[in-house]
Amino acid sequence: MAKTTSKTKASTKAAGKGNATAASNRPLYLTEADVQSLASVKDAITALERLFETWADPTTANLPRQRAPAGEGILNLMGAAWGSAEVFGLKAYWGGISAARFHVVLYSARDGKLKGMIEADHLGRMRTGAASGVATKVLARPDARVLGVIGAGRQAFTQVEAVCAVRKIETVRVFARTAEHREAFAKTVEQKLHVAAQPAPSAEAAVADADVVVTITKSANPVLRANWLKSGVHVNAAGANAPARREIDAETVLRSTVRATDQVAQARLEAGEYRDLVAAGRLQWQDIVELGDIITKEVPGRVGPADITLFKSLGIALEDIALADLILRHAHERGIGKPMPIP
Repeated sequence: MAKTTSKTKASTKAAGKGNATAASNRPLYLTEADVQSLASVKDAITALERLFETWADPTTANLPRQRAPAGEGILNLMGAAWGSAEVFGLKAYWGGISAARFHVVLYSARDGKLKGMIEADHLGRMRTGAASGVATKVLARPDARVLGVIGAGRQAFTQVEAVCAVRKIETVRVFARTAEHREAFAKTVEQKLHVAAQPAPSAEAAVADADVVVTITKSANPVLRANWLKSGVHVNAAGANAPARREIDAETVLRSTVRATDQVAQARLEAGEYRDLVAAGRLQWQDIVELGDIITKEVPGRVGPADITLFKSLGIALEDIALADLILRHAHERGIGKPMPIP
């Protein structure tokens, strides 16, 4: 057997470093389990804040969601380019009767190379929760302590988690149509977030004395009424993202002194609550502001403690791209993910 010299060892070591560097530059495939291990809702809030701080960058662009029939389901496609981070990508997801599939694909804007593909169900839940968290951080009263939630489905927990991350919430009250669901959800909040949580007998009871309200349903008809709300409340309407759905009534929109959304261009297509009022001549699109403009102080947010503020969350591709970028950076740092067979 040939003797291994120090020179041979050095060469082998150098080659190993080269292979590791090459592997670190390879695109990664990340599973749902990988995503859950790599990022938290707090991470997602940080990613979205970083994105919205660069909202005015002319090299940043968001393509509103497009939908098309695909077999027994609907294809949803969204794309974006985040100039300051030098990335671009898309989110594609398919919803059918019995299942749904979600993926984000991220590319480098420096050379157009693929950076990774990410299974994006949990990513999407974190992103949607984080958007409400960011909106709550800049619009809710600093002394907000009570959170009212209408809806207890798959997207609801990250909404509560995000609001609790930016405000010292002491009590969560939740309403869902099924008593077992709202009771189970309240227990989950208490166990995982260590915040007192109570199932509410009605939607009105859930929000009546709330400082922050979240609606997270797929309802076609309003589940929140303006006359249930106290002055000074902040509302995150986070569930409906199609023109035929509306979670809040017209008076909630009209009573709000700040009417925000992720992106006005996408709201023109999807925000039924705003579209209805514009069509009726009771509101103008100029009355709707973008969350990024509030964060960069291009437009004012809350002015006084009695203001009612509203964030109509739609979920935009830029938010997915920003969180995907963070997750991929964490994956490379921690050696998580499966390298894809693409140079």
